[in-house]
Amino acid sequence: MFRIVNDYLSKLNIVTDPDIYDALKKFLDKSKSVSNYSINENFNRYIVDIKLSKYTVILADVFYRKLEAAIAYPYSHISVRYNEENRVRYRFASCQEDKTGVYMDIIISGK
Repeated sequence: MFRIVNDYLSKLNIVTDPDIYDALKKFLDKSKSVSNYSINENFNRYIVDIKLSKYTVILADVFYRKLEAAIAYPYSHISVRYNEENRVRYRFASCQEDKTGVYMDIIISGK
């Protein structure tokens, strides 16, 4: 699956997008299940570290799917999940029709 995500990313012009950043921040600020988060930019990619007040892999997955729905461009998006001991990591990318897109590493763990 990671090869598919890498191939998808190779076709995109990865940029940062203030609208996506604002939608992400708004979603995280409103979420009652988030105890803490940080959003960093590194080489046109977002690194999002989210701490849930109650954490299980299932709760993280439910939370991620809502997050993805709130921030993805309507044209296209893809993601893959990696389970890492006491957290999960998602590689997420989404693009517009002109192939301009965003890429994020989203890490979800417990407080």
